[in-house]
Amino acid sequence: MAPPSTSLAGHNFCRSFPEGMISLEVQPCRLIFRIQGALHSEHIVGIIGEARAAGLLQEDHFSALVDMRDFTGVIDWKVIPKINDVMPKGDYCGNKNAYIVRDEFFAMLAKVNVALFPNTEHATFHNEEEAVKWLGWA
Repeated sequence: MAPPSTSLAGHNFCRSFPEGMISLEVQPCRLIFRIQGALHSEHIVGIIGEARAAGLLQEDHFSALVDMRDFTGVIDWKVIPKINDVMPKGDYCGNKNAYIVRDEFFAMLAKVNVALFPNTEHATFHNEEEAVKWLGWA
């Protein structure tokens, strides 16, 4: 596997791999997470850990938009606890996570995340406009 290219500019963090791309955009009280291509679950854990180490995910007071429409990889369910280990826990009760998915299989992720982040409200959508409106960002 070729090494990833990495960029960290301001509050944006993006990694490109031969298999696809992951980006994080951090704004006050907001996180936009986009996953594209046939990435491995370890890539997802890696970027979250690196963004946290870079100081981008120190706060746990944010709502998130997770765009998985272009994700064609396989979800390794054993990696989900690793994501929980590196991601802030969302203990602030006002947090919301909106997942944009292309099908109901990926909508299951929201249900899994309810157990990992019980104080965060979770919902799935098929387009960004509905997700942004639900998050109250529109």
